[in-house]
Amino acid sequence: MSMKFTGKVKAISIKESKAGLGFIDSDRPIPGHEGDILFFADKLIGLGIEYVERGDSVEFTVTEWNRKDGTIQKIAEEVRFLNKTISLTGVINWVSAEKGNGYIKPDTPLDSINKDLFFFKQDLEDVEIENIAKGDQVEFIVKIVNYRDGRVIKSVKNIRLLSEQVNLSIQSATNTQSSDPPSAANIQTSDIVSVTNLQTYNHHTLKLKEVKEKIGLLLSSYKTLSDPAEFEDYTFMILRLLGIHSLYQYDKKNQAGRADGFFIISSLAVMYDCTLRNDFEEHKKEQIENYVNKLKNSQITIDFRLTDGGVRKKTLQIQGKNCQVWIITKNNTRELYDVDGIRVKEVAVQDLMKVFNKRLYSDAFEEDELSANLAVIDKS
Repeated sequence: MSMKFTGKVKAISIKESKAGLGFIDSDRPIPGHEGDILFFADKLIGLGIEYVERGDSVEFTVTEWNRKDGTIQKIAEEVRFLNKTISLTGVINWVSAEKGNGYIKPDTPLDSINKDLFFFKQDLEDVEIENIAKGDQVEFIVKIVNYRDGRVIKSVKNIRLLSEQVNLSIQSATNTQSSDPPSAANIQTSDIVSVTNLQTYNHHTLKLKEVKEKIGLLLSSYKTLSDPAEFEDYTFMILRLLGIHSLYQYDKKNQAGRADGFFIISSLAVMYDCTLRNDFEEHKKEQIENYVNKLKNSQITIDFRLTDGGVRKKTLQIQGKNCQVWIITKNNTRELYDVDGIRVKEVAVQDLMKVFNKRLYSDAFEEDELSANLAVIDKS
C-alpha cells in the first residue's frame, strides 16, 4: 500500500490549452524529495481543478514521473480533499416527494464525470420537498466526504430555492387566480405584512402554507448580504415585519459613531447597531459605551429618517424600561455583559427571523408575547 501524506495546496496554475497543475506543501518530509510537490489536474479525485483553492487541505500518495528529458521527478497522485466545502448553483433535475429525494444538475460540473448530485429532503432549507419541482433553480453546498475504502461522496446540504425562482412562482400563482388581486410585479416588501389578506384568494390556486414558505425564502436573503448598508436596511425591515411600531432608523447622513436604530415595544427598549464584522467587540467598544450611557437617562432624543427622506427629532421616555443594547450580526446570539442593569447583547439576525417565523405561523401573537420573546432572545 502506498504511503499517504497530507498537506495544503500552495499554488494552482490553469492555462488555456495546457494541463492544469498545482503544488502541495506537505505536512511532513517526503523521502527523496525536497520542497513543494507537483500534482496534475487528472490526479485529483472527486473534483475538477477549477474548484481547487490555495490552502485546501489534501491527502495524497507519491509516485514517480518520467520526464521527457529522461529525469525522474516525484509527484503527487490520488489527491483527495479533506473537509472541502463548495457553494454551487444548479437546477432540480428530478424529485420525488413520495421517496423524499431527488437530483440536482450543477450549473458547472464538479468533475469530468459530470453526474447529477443526489439529495434527501432533509437537505432542503426553508422549503418542503412537496413545494419544489423539476426545473427549479437552487443554490446549495457540497461537502466532499472521503471513505476509508477509497470512495468519494459528494454530500449535498443547505439547498435553497433562488429568489428569482421564488418570485416567478408567486407571480405564476397570483396570475391564475379567479379574483383580481394586485399583480406580483407590484408587490413591495411592505405588502408582506398583509399576508393574511391572501387567504381571500382562490384556495385551489394559492395555499396559505405555501405563501408563508415563500415569504420565509424571500426573507432568507440575509445569508448573501455583504454590503453593510443593505444589511442595516434588511434588519430594519425584519424588525418592522415583526410588528414593532415604535421603531426608528437613524439618519445615515449623520450616523458616524451613532447607532443604526432604536425601538420600544411594551416594556423593552433597544438601541441597536448592525455589523458584518466578526471581531466587532474591540472595534465598537467606545460606541457601545456611548449607547449604554444614553440608555441610562430617563428619556432619549433621536433624529430618525422619514419615509420621504426627511429627518425629524423625537423624544421618547425610557425610564423604567428594560433597556438593552443589541449588536446585530450574522453570527450567534449571546449576552456580552451587563452595565448597571443595561444588557449588551450580540443578536443574530437569523434568530430575529426565527421570531418572525414563529409569529407568521401563530394564530395569536400579542405584543407582550413578542416583547417577551425579544427580551430573552439570547436565552432561546
